[in-house]
Amino acid sequence: MPSSLPPNPFTRGSFTENSGPIDPLYRDQITTTDDEPLAQPEITHRGWHPRWITLIALLILLAVGAAVVGALNSPLMEIRSVSVSGAQRVSPDAVAQLAALSGENFLLADLSAARERIRQQPLIKDARVSREWPNSIHVVITEREPWVRWQAQGEIWAVDREGVVLEGVEASQDSILVRQVSSLPAIRAGAVVGLDAVDLIQRIEDIGVPRKGPEIVAFEWSLRTGLTVVTRHGRVTFGDAAGFDFKYAVWEQLEREAQRRGEPLLTADLRFGTRPAVEIGLGLGRATRITPEDVRREETAS
Repeated sequence: MPSSLPPNPFTRGSFTENSGPIDPLYRDQITTTDDEPLAQPEITHRGWHPRWITLIALLILLAVGAAVVGALNSPLMEIRSVSVSGAQRVSPDAVAQLAALSGENFLLADLSAARERIRQQPLIKDARVSREWPNSIHVVITEREPWVRWQAQGEIWAVDREGVVLEGVEASQDSILVRQVSSLPAIRAGAVVGLDAVDLIQRIEDIGVPRKGPEIVAFEWSLRTGLTVVTRHGRVTFGDAAGFDFKYAVWEQLEREAQRRGEPLLTADLRFGTRPAVEIGLGLGRATRITPEDVRREETAS
């Protein structure tokens, strides 16, 4: 006989038979069918709006920029001292003045421009400029060294291996003497003498005189004839550095011919290629002109 008691929601079968979506115990559930899955509850995320994020990023960038500008303009970033090393003939204070960096911003100072200003000093060959934290600059200079004595317009100047005329510096009395026999160009401190002559002198200095040849006592230079080697016996004109190896070989053969004859080589103008103007003898009417062809024949015969 069926029971007349009301259904108990906690008895078996009550979940499907007597409960529904409106039952207070299951108010959070949603009625589903066998073919439909339970719907996920909707979740609302609360966070920063993209516009707020962009605004905050801009504010941070502005703050950083303001801090950088303030630091760059701060007196703490000014260059307070410039030290100099390597100065022997040049005053360190003069080098610091040429650098012109005192009071400049430590980070923004143009060191390359300062280096070029320092190198304008004729006695300075090169310079290296560097920063030393927090607000100092260090300059290392390389001074020019005198190499030859260049005589022009009654004065003797010291010239370095790059042909730069040095002021206030004397070359050694044992150094090479170059006599400029033309009035031009005018010689002054910082000017550069004939670079071709400088190159020639260095090459001849490195090789030396031909074997058993007379000692070199000086060099002469002019705009018209170029470089001439003055030996104890005579004069050998090279002109310029073009064809140096050939010119030197001819000079060597001419000295050998002069030695064979037992007479000095008085003059040899090597500017004319295979037909140099040559004079061998004592200068008493016995001068002889020879050509490289004569020298080659003599060399073959020997």
